[in-house]
Amino acid sequence: MAAQPEHPRPNDAPERTTYMRRYALDPALAQEFVGFLTKKVIPAREERGFTVESMWLSDGMDELTWFVSRFGDREEFAQAEKEWEESPERAEIFAGAPAYVTAKDLRPVTRLR
Repeated sequence: MAAQPEHPRPNDAPERTTYMRRYALDPALAQEFVGFLTKKVIPAREERGFTVESMWLSDGMDELTWFVSRFGDREEFAQAEKEWEESPERAEIFAGAPAYVTAKDLRPVTRLR
């Protein structure tokens, strides 16, 4: 049986969808990637209604995990994510950027605490 959230969402609260994004990184580029995310990617995503809940870098600097949320259900999140992925703005941000990420694990998650 799945654990229930510590504080259930009130019936009138808007739905929020959260995704975990875990990236395998080249440790030599990890700090540069964190700067790239915080200065370029995150502000652009926030302008599109996404919220970065938290971001974690492993001690070995070979893995970065972040949690990003947005108001709406999973379908609405997926649509907003698709629009972001296909946007000229994202293409411009990533043009010429090094291959920071060597593998990705992206999945919806439910907050329990």
